[in-house]
Amino acid sequence: MANVDDITGWQVAPEDDGFHDDWEGSDHPWWTETFWASFNVPERKMGGWFYNQVLKNQGEHGTCNGGAWVWDASEAPSLYERYDKALPMPPEPRDLRDISLPNGNRIQQLIPNMKYRTRYSDPGRFEADLVHEGLIAPNPHPAGVAPFWRGRHFDQPMRTTGEIVLNGEPIAIDCFSVRDRSWSARPPAGSHAAQRTDGGKAAQVVAAAAIEPADVSRPLRRPYNIGYIFGTASPKDAFLAYTLVIQGEEARGDFLNTGYLLRDGVWAHLVKGERRCLVDPDKGWIWRIEFEGEDALGRRIEAVGEQQSNHGVSTGLFLWSWNGVEGWGENQGGIAPSYRRVPRGA
Repeated sequence: MANVDDITGWQVAPEDDGFHDDWEGSDHPWWTETFWASFNVPERKMGGWFYNQVLKNQGEHGTCNGGAWVWDASEAPSLYERYDKALPMPPEPRDLRDISLPNGNRIQQLIPNMKYRTRYSDPGRFEADLVHEGLIAPNPHPAGVAPFWRGRHFDQPMRTTGEIVLNGEPIAIDCFSVRDRSWSARPPAGSHAAQRTDGGKAAQVVAAAAIEPADVSRPLRRPYNIGYIFGTASPKDAFLAYTLVIQGEEARGDFLNTGYLLRDGVWAHLVKGERRCLVDPDKGWIWRIEFEGEDALGRRIEAVGEQQSNHGVSTGLFLWSWNGVEGWGENQGGIAPSYRRVPRGA
């Protein structure tokens, strides 16, 4: 059963797995389509991503950004990281439901909106062959809600299985994580997002937010501090939340834009909530998060997450506990100057 945007009635359709060539605004020079999928290896505190951006109206046949990332709790900044920019796309025809991209990623749709195969090839360094199967239908990001004010976006908790080979070592994958998709015009931002060079997904989310909203009931504090947290305990219990710091209220925390709660197999949008973070004063990353929220069915969530490993400053693999369950997930972005600096264990 499809999940529905409570505001507009929009739901993700099978054709949304492909390119949106006939979508309003798709002739914009900066029209962008993304496909992101993540995985983790809890016993090794290892996290990983495949991220892809296709700008079909750039260059002769379009361009492609993105690549792959793997990290763990070691002192190394990453175990593997490759982020390519503006790679030429091959001539048409092309289909995002079955495509080999010039950044090393291959995407195949197996079941519309629900099951996908991703492969990556950088022989001798990092290779992957994974299947991602949806636990629920995609969660439609409500239209007009931050941070995707003028675009379309969805998130989906997945069970991911298969194998990666890292520096010659095969590693089995069987985990719960998330994938997402978005499509919109993303002109280059003059904000701090355009100045980031780490290629992180959070930078791309902020770039999508660079087009100002037409109406915001509570003014956002700039530069935008977008928080993106998620955890999955089982096929029946998961959550995901987007937050932003609100001007004048940042001393308390940052506040929910949207998200979802899956409890006992029943899905609903999160409609209100607040996130509070503790930041390591030496390393600058968020190591503890407390999130309280409520969904459209009136169900409450109280979640506490602690970082298990970190990639750079903005991305961490987190172990979450909420309402009697425990699961792995992530925190991305959202590092605000107002967050409390508290050493771990203090």
